[in-house]
Amino acid sequence: MKKEIITQSDPKSPISEVFRALRTNLQFMNRAAECQTILITSTVQAEGKSWVSANLATAFAQTGSKTLIIDADMRKPRQHKIFQIANVPGLSNYLSGINDVGKRQNVGALDCIKDTGIDNLYLLPSGNIPPNPSELLMSDKTIELIDEVTKNFDVVIFDGAPCLLVTDSTIISRLVDNTVLVTSYKYTKIDDLKEAKKRIKRVGGNIAGVILNRVEISNKKYENKYYYASSNVPSTSVKSSPKMKRSRDEEEESDKQRRVKDAVEINKPKRLREEAVQVDKPNRLKDEETELSKPQKEKSEDEILEKSSSEKNKDINEYINDRVKDTEEKIKREIQRNNGKRFSEIEEVPSDKAREILESIRRFK
Repeated sequence: MKKEIITQSDPKSPISEVFRALRTNLQFMNRAAECQTILITSTVQAEGKSWVSANLATAFAQTGSKTLIIDADMRKPRQHKIFQIANVPGLSNYLSGINDVGKRQNVGALDCIKDTGIDNLYLLPSGNIPPNPSELLMSDKTIELIDEVTKNFDVVIFDGAPCLLVTDSTIISRLVDNTVLVTSYKYTKIDDLKEAKKRIKRVGGNIAGVILNRVEISNKKYENKYYYASSNVPSTSVKSSPKMKRSRDEEEESDKQRRVKDAVEINKPKRLREEAVQVDKPNRLKDEETELSKPQKEKSEDEILEKSSSEKNKDINEYINDRVKDTEEKIKREIQRNNGKRFSEIEEVPSDKAREILESIRRFK
C-alpha cells in the first residue's frame, strides 16, 4: 500500500473526506462545461501539489471513473515515487520521440501508461528528464496526447510544475478544462498567488479554485468537527466503539467529582466557611444585603449556583443571633462593672432589648 495515498490506505479519515468533497466540487462546478481534464499546480515548489494530485486522482478512481494521472513536471517528477512505478518510458519520451535508451523511436502514449495497482487508476510518468520541457509541451504532440487520452479515460489529471518558476504549467493551463492552484499554510505568499493567477488568466486558462494545504490543526479538534471521523458503527447495529465508551466514562467521572466537591462545600462547618470569606462580619452583612436587593437577573450564573437565597437568609439569621449574644455579653459586663456584681449573679438580658440595640447599630452603619 502506498503510504502517501491517504484516500486508499485510510478511506474513512477526515483527509480522505476532504478529497472526496474536492472531487464533488470539481464535478458539479459547472454543469454546462465538462470537467474531464484538470491541471494541479502551485506557485513554488514544496507546496504539496503532487500529493494532492495523487489523492484527488484516487478519489475519482474510487467512483468507478477510469482515471489517468500525467506527471507533467518533467523537471522534478514525483508521481513514480508515490506509486512506486518505473519512470521510463514516459511523457518526455512520447513528446520527443526518443525512447528510454536514447534512440529515436515513435513512442505511443498508451505504451507509456502504467497500472498503479489501484482500481481504475493509471499513471503516465514523466519519463527521462529533458533539457527543454517547455518546448516539448508547446509542440503539437501535447494536443494530440490530450485528444488521445480523453478518448480512453473519464478523468485526466495533470501534475504540473510550479507556475512561477517555469512556464510548463502555464502552457498546459490553456489546454485543459480547469486549473487548481495548491498553496501551503504560512508558506505561500499572497503576492505569488496573485501573480500565478494572473499568468494563467493571461493565456486563457480557467482557474477552478485554490487548495490550502498543511493547515495546522490537531487530530482531536479535526475529529470533533468531522461527524463520522471516530465512529465505526454499522447501520444495523448501535454499538459504541471503545473510544466513544472511554469518552463517556471520562465525562461521568468528571460529573461525579464535581458533585462530590459541591457536597463537601455545602457540608463544610460554618467556622471554616467564615474563615474562607476573610471579611469582617459587618461588611459581609452589608454586602449580602446589597446582593439580595439586586434583581436576580443581574447575578452571574456562578453566584446563583454558589448559594441559594434560603442559605443566605439562614446565614444572616445566624449572624444576627451571634450579634445578639455579643450584645448581651457586653450589657452583662457593663452591669458587672457598674454594680460590682459577679458575672454569674447577673440575670439574663432580654433578647428583645439586645435586638433593639443591634438594629440601632445597623441603622447607624
